[in-house]
Amino acid sequence: MNKSILQVRQLCKTFSSDGQQQHILTNLDIDIYKGDFTIIMGSSGSGKTTLLYALSGMDTPTLGKIIFQGTQIQNLSSDELANFRKKHCGFVFQSIYLLENMSIMDNVLTAGYLVSNNKPEIIKRAKELFLQVGLTEEIWRKFPSQLSGGEKQRAALIRSLINKPDIIFADEPTGALNSSTGKDVLDILTKVNQNGQSIVMLICLLHYPLH
Repeated sequence: MNKSILQVRQLCKTFSSDGQQQHILTNLDIDIYKGDFTIIMGSSGSGKTTLLYALSGMDTPTLGKIIFQGTQIQNLSSDELANFRKKHCGFVFQSIYLLENMSIMDNVLTAGYLVSNNKPEIIKRAKELFLQVGLTEEIWRKFPSQLSGGEKQRAALIRSLINKPDIIFADEPTGALNSSTGKDVLDILTKVNQNGQSIVMLICLLHYPLH
């Protein structure tokens, strides 16, 4: 039987507002296995992003345990958490954070070089990923301002995959896209998942079926 790569036990997150305690997450138990495509649905403000931040080590829960491959991530130092995210996690957000003064190829390569010194291997993998998502060499050389929203999101997805992460966290990756482009991005995520990649995706409403 496969062991879960990410375990969540009795997770709670509480915020204080105007002297009142707001319970955003309460006693959550989650197991995510290699190759899972986990969809977390909820309305705006329901705590989806808070949960994603906790799962990925970007925020600390009030109570509970988050265990990644046997390591309780709350026990890691700030530097260890940063290394954990660089090595094991990929991120795709609704807002596409690409460096505007770099080509999209350089955006991807810069992320790769943070983890690996093997530049030829990183370049080779980047080219393969660009072709897999339908972005040609002509597009690789362009800057973010020259791309459509769908092209930018595909580039952001490639950046999240360049280091072969164990799990991808996608925070409403189609929220800012039209329905056709959003479906294209979901299709790419589905193909990535079918290759064994674990994905946790947040959505407000499921506009498109996943096959």
